[in-house]
Amino acid sequence: MERAPLKLVTAVPARPGTPVAVAVGLAVLAAAVWATLSGSDSARRPLDAAKLAETALNQTLATGAIGPAREAQAALSAHLRVTPLDAGARTVLASLLAETATGDAERATAVQQAMAATQLVRSDEWISAGAARVLARCGRSDAALRETARMFAYAPESAAATLADVEPWVGDARLDDGIPETPAAWLAWSVRLRQSGRDDEADARLAALRSRWPSNLDALRVAAGVAAGRNRIDELQRLVPPSIVLPDAADAAALYAFRARSHAAAGDPAASRADAVHAVALSSADPWVMALAGDAVVENEPSLARDYWTRALYRLSASTATRAGAVWLRARLARLDDREGRAGDALREWRAVLSESPDNGEAKRRIAELTGRQ
Repeated sequence: MERAPLKLVTAVPARPGTPVAVAVGLAVLAAAVWATLSGSDSARRPLDAAKLAETALNQTLATGAIGPAREAQAALSAHLRVTPLDAGARTVLASLLAETATGDAERATAVQQAMAATQLVRSDEWISAGAARVLARCGRSDAALRETARMFAYAPESAAATLADVEPWVGDARLDDGIPETPAAWLAWSVRLRQSGRDDEADARLAALRSRWPSNLDALRVAAGVAAGRNRIDELQRLVPPSIVLPDAADAAALYAFRARSHAAAGDPAASRADAVHAVALSSADPWVMALAGDAVVENEPSLARDYWTRALYRLSASTATRAGAVWLRARLARLDDREGRAGDALREWRAVLSESPDNGEAKRRIAELTGRQ
């Protein structure tokens, strides 16, 4: 079963002196925890922890009365006395306690339940993430960072997301305690920083990674992608020069596409085409690799670039999860139409871009120019 993103505690510390803030998302995500982490069949569960938590938290939010949350906690505790190995229910209980705690005793109980859950299930990213957030929320920064560091070993992307969530509680100066000294951990944290708009920090972490582990291909692929995204072709040529030897493997497909772009910049269209074609073949026509391959060959072989971008657009448009990528490709096709004098096709593509991205300045400008409505 595919699991929904898990976020059990608030990411921003509550202001001193104010009532405890109960996260609206907790109830919904507690449901996800229970539904996905409990190993028992729903028909055999004596207690629906998800519904119990959701109802109690909604009542607390609506009325400010703590009674419903306390009753839910008591029911969950009773459930765990009967089924003590239920790590999912312990995570739900820990989060309820952390979110509604009014004193140290309740926070201590939340910590106890969270740590017990991680002892029951040692390599489940959802249990670990929930526990780390509870620990951080309850002032146990050391334990939260240890759990996050342990999580990086088997789920680096989720660990990075969890570390970002607990950052307000543990402080910037402590973050490295939660990041093991491994390429996967450093890369995941760099990627997370970039997703959060913290490009300078992401660049610094990525540079440090490449300095310490220069042969790591995953870091090279990300660094090349950043250079290509910024249109820094000189930098891309330094990272993936035409002379670099690459493994003939699917996970190197993007690097072949980047090397194809280096070949093109060096004035070798035949080598560029060969690498682009090989990249697409290695990736089994992955749409992102096709997009990169199209970038590499567009100057010398625009028809091939159009083919790659059109195929990639078709695949990305099939899912709402990848619509942003589809818009990005439509803009490439629109520019190519402009370049080739296909005004009608260009206008259609720019309008499609604008419909998906209403603030796109380039699309607005080109539509105005093509229609004469300045």
